[in-house]
Amino acid sequence: MIWCIGESLYDIVFTNGQPMWAVPGGSMLNAAASAARYGEKVSLLTELGDDAVGALISGFLKANGISIERVSFYKGNTTLALAFLNSSGDAQYQFYHHAPAEAPEFEIPEFSQGDVLMFGSFYSIKPRNRQNISRLAKAAREAGAWLYYDPNFRRPHLNDLNASLPFIRENIALADIVRGSDEDFRLIAGADSPGEAYGFIRENGCQNLILTRNSQGVELFSGGFIKHIEVPQVEVVSTIGAGDSFNAGFATALHGNKKEGLSGKFWDEAISRAVIFASEVCCSRDNFISKPEDDVHLV
Repeated sequence: MIWCIGESLYDIVFTNGQPMWAVPGGSMLNAAASAARYGEKVSLLTELGDDAVGALISGFLKANGISIERVSFYKGNTTLALAFLNSSGDAQYQFYHHAPAEAPEFEIPEFSQGDVLMFGSFYSIKPRNRQNISRLAKAAREAGAWLYYDPNFRRPHLNDLNASLPFIRENIALADIVRGSDEDFRLIAGADSPGEAYGFIRENGCQNLILTRNSQGVELFSGGFIKHIEVPQVEVVSTIGAGDSFNAGFATALHGNKKEGLSGKFWDEAISRAVIFASEVCCSRDNFISKPEDDVHLV
């Protein structure tokens, strides 16, 4: 099973000041949808309001084969995000949060060896969510599951960095693999190079970093193993969900592996699949890869 914990919301996407499309979103929902569409068993731990938007999102999850057994419904409106795309397809966001002040206490799943628990974004460092993140991560680790963390830290959160940094460090220490962008680590750690980003990860207790650098490719650091991976150049429609679907692609390759060291062949194949997932999402209005019946072939 691939487990994802994080915020679910509804994205309303604007170009040139006009709303152009809307789609379920949230970093872990996006990852869950891509992994499920690839054929994995996926469960999403998240929160939704009991409004029409919440019903729309829960219907989307069920239609895509994502378990909603662990979705917590609260009384009120579901979070909305307005995403304003620039000419490069990158988004600036304005959020309308409605979740309760106190987080639900998620029941700890029966994790199994080889499962993957994905977590990250600002949801994972909000004080209200720390108990859930810590409990789930520790239970997953004890069961032999993989922990995959994506900080997904953005410039609007810089004012909160001093308060958030201890939680980011804790998440890195919990994780087996960290995946982040070069922008993430410039903002979090002032890292101006891939090596500096990896130094920050190692000093906080994780040995594996996947650093994505947009069109400049992917840098892999795994202990003493370092590799650069090129990425294809694509015509970008929207980058929303691309990093999340990269995570999903990697998680589908990671799922089922035992924690006894990952081979160079594994890293090559897993990152290649992740790049394919991310590239497809960049070329579409969706935040996730296509369904199999849409006749898009992924490896």
